[in-house]
Amino acid sequence: MIYVTLAVGVILGCVSIVVGRRFGDGWLFAATVILLPLVYAAFALVDGDPSTALLELLVGLPFVVGGITGLLFRRHATVLLIGGLWVIHAVFDGAHDLLYVNPAVPRWYPTLCAAIDLTIGIYLLWVTVSFRESWSNRSRDVRV
Repeated sequence: MIYVTLAVGVILGCVSIVVGRRFGDGWLFAATVILLPLVYAAFALVDGDPSTALLELLVGLPFVVGGITGLLFRRHATVLLIGGLWVIHAVFDGAHDLLYVNPAVPRWYPTLCAAIDLTIGIYLLWVTVSFRESWSNRSRDVRV
């Protein structure tokens, strides 16, 4: 079952990359990274546990700040930041149950989310490193 969940996550990550490139001009990756911690907080709120929801939001604050930074300053460094945040969130997904208990999170969700996050994060980091030379010659708008 875990392999199916991972495969579905990678496929969804690839679909997200295609959609982000086609319609979002890169902003979609930054905007979506803001939403990552909100999903875990929503699970806690649905379960009627506002203290866990608050904890999820506090732990997720760097993702919100990083995503807003990526939306405001679309440069090489912010694409690197957003890619790093996606990878870090994948690690967070893997360690979520070790950090604290949020019983409303479905058992399969952290694995699926980690696969999606890692796929998108690796893509963004690859784009940043692969096209580093061309980034320095670009204007404010960065296409990823």
